[in-house]
Amino acid sequence: MGSVVILKVLLYYLLYPIFVIVKWIGIILLALAAPFINTAYYVLLGCVWPLRFLARLETLSIFLGVAMLLGVLTGTTLHYASKTLAALLNLESRPHEEPRGRTMASYRAERTKKLQRKAISRSITQAATAPKMVDTTSADDFAHLLERQKRSGRRSLLISTILEEDDSSNGVF
Repeated sequence: MGSVVILKVLLYYLLYPIFVIVKWIGIILLALAAPFINTAYYVLLGCVWPLRFLARLETLSIFLGVAMLLGVLTGTTLHYASKTLAALLNLESRPHEEPRGRTMASYRAERTKKLQRKAISRSITQAATAPKMVDTTSADDFAHLLERQKRSGRRSLLISTILEEDDSSNGVF
C-alpha cells in the first residue's frame, strides 16, 4: 500500500505544473472570449423571447383550440342531422324542372303584347276614321280674352301666349 501512495504523490508533483499552465490558459481564453459569450447569450435570449411570449398565451391557445374543435364537431353534427331529417321528411330540393303549362310570367308577357297590339290597331282605326277638326277660333277671340284679363288686373299664362297663324294647315289641325 505504501507504493500506491508514493506513486500518487509522485504523479501529483509531476502533473501539477501542467495543470496550473492549462488552468491559466483557460482563464486567459475565457477572458478573451467573454464578449463573444455575452453577445451569444443575448442573441439566444432574443431568439427565445417569442417562445416565452407564446408560453404566456398557452392558456388562450388551448381555449381557442378546444373551441375550434367543438365548432367543427358541432357543425358536422348539425349538417348530417339536417341532411338526415330533410331526407326523412322529403324536404330535399329536386332539380329544377321546366313548367308544364303557362307560368304567370309568360301569361303576363303574352297579355301585355296582346294589349299593345290592340292599342296600336285601335289608334290606327281611330286615326283613319276620326273627323277632320277645323279651327274655329280666331285671333279676335284671344284678343278679347286678353283685354278682359288686363282690366281685371290678374296675370295668367294667357298673356304670355304667342299667337301664330299657320298658312300651310288650311284650318285643319
